[in-house]
Amino acid sequence: MTEIPDNESTPKIAFLSSLKDDVWHDQPGRNAFESWHFDALSDDGREAIVITFNDSYSFSSRYFRQERGPNSKSDGSGRRFPAVSFTYSVDGKIVLRAVNEFSDEKFCASHDGIGVSIGQSSFRVDVAEYGPGFLLRIDLLTPRKCRLTAEIEWLSIEADLSDQPAGNGDVLATWNIVAPRSDVSGRITLAGRRAARKTFHFRGTGYHDQFRSAFSLQDTVGSRCWGRAHFVDSTAIFHRHQIMGNAEVSSKLFIVREGSILERDARSETQKPFRDRYGLKIPRRLSFVSDDNIRLRVKPVGVIESGFFNKSMVSEITLMLRDGKARKTMGITEFTNPSRMRNPLFRWLSDLRIGRNGRSPLF
Repeated sequence: MTEIPDNESTPKIAFLSSLKDDVWHDQPGRNAFESWHFDALSDDGREAIVITFNDSYSFSSRYFRQERGPNSKSDGSGRRFPAVSFTYSVDGKIVLRAVNEFSDEKFCASHDGIGVSIGQSSFRVDVAEYGPGFLLRIDLLTPRKCRLTAEIEWLSIEADLSDQPAGNGDVLATWNIVAPRSDVSGRITLAGRRAARKTFHFRGTGYHDQFRSAFSLQDTVGSRCWGRAHFVDSTAIFHRHQIMGNAEVSSKLFIVREGSILERDARSETQKPFRDRYGLKIPRRLSFVSDDNIRLRVKPVGVIESGFFNKSMVSEITLMLRDGKARKTMGITEFTNPSRMRNPLFRWLSDLRIGRNGRSPLF
């Protein structure tokens, strides 16, 4: 039986950047989960795409009932609740959104390479003549029984930078920053029985990671803020999390430049927090400072996706490296508070936005 590390020992999230580790690990544990995350901003910063593949969806009420059931200890007998989520927004307004959850037999992971399929959606490593990347195919039901399909390519520019996990001591989760920077292009289509067919073309810069734990998301992070921004000469990735029942906040900065990734512990501060329409606490400003004076400032300015447990936002991000030059661009910031899953009303309302068993979500 897997035991949750003692909070007093400050359990950590292990970091790496490994393509070969981007596989499904089939982790033991009743509440184990693994997710693959893809996001991108268009070249002008107006459009955003966020896609996740989940072998067990942490925001599913079915997963929550298993997690909090009478036999909720990690004993390896847990069921999987796979799901795919897709959001496409323009100028801070959601244009297309779908979350579809499936039965566990609809999940399939490649045994001879990197790739996952859930229902009719999938991703796999694709090696083209101009380099390696990921090919995503999406096929989901949206409200009003419309069908969202997409084929989008994440062509890796910087990826596979560190095979060795960073951090020592007790580990709660592993965060694999597989491809910090990618060229992203593709087509998205929405078709309904009565609605006119709509097609959207996307081109921009993107990111891909994988996050996994043998424990539930609630046990892994009490709250989490993380994000990334692509500058002309570098990519910055930031992370701030607090473990349930532990007052200590852990913050990290990752700087990707010239084919290498630099990891730094950081001090972080939040300013002027407010409650959004779903009650999530969101700061109007965040700042990160490393011991060697690398500085990052984050100002959320527009919503990509918003729910009871998580929120994705477009942010103005400023990076100051040791050369004293301020770099500014638009990036993506995400906020997660899985402890709110304990509220039965939030779970019920959130379920209405999830399509299950071939049925479309209500809204």
